[in-house]
Amino acid sequence: MTGHIPIPESTLLVTVTAICLAIFSNIAVRLLVDLKKERRIRKEVGAFDKELREATAKKDKAKEEKLKKLKPQYDKMRLSMSTGRLKATVVTYIPFLAVYYLMADVVVGGISTQVAMSPIPIPYLVAANGGMALFWWYSLSSFSFSFVLQKLLGTSITT
Repeated sequence: MTGHIPIPESTLLVTVTAICLAIFSNIAVRLLVDLKKERRIRKEVGAFDKELREATAKKDKAKEEKLKKLKPQYDKMRLSMSTGRLKATVVTYIPFLAVYYLMADVVVGGISTQVAMSPIPIPYLVAANGGMALFWWYSLSSFSFSFVLQKLLGTSITT
């Protein structure tokens, strides 16, 4: 492509793209992860960890030894919980990269092209003129909307 999309339009393009990819990611999580099971496991593992910490702090050796025998079982549960999210990550990773590099091509100039202006000077993220490069604006937009959408769509493990 020739030309460069000006900052207001490129800012909006990157933000909308980040929102769309966050929605896609959350849909993938909803389809590929048993969220009820994940939350149940997280709660059980959290209770186990808390009980083990308390036994260690109180120096209750008998209870600590008993709990340490159960630790491999809880580690396995923790791993199964991580595996579910990993499936969703694998499914979304390639499309995310493809869209990101396509966007870098559309806004011309690559990942260092300034696509947004920041009123706040943020070291390493914002240039001296206030501009934010595609990589940083995309990352900021993506992280910001991902957390909000996880809460709205119920895919957060803490929901």
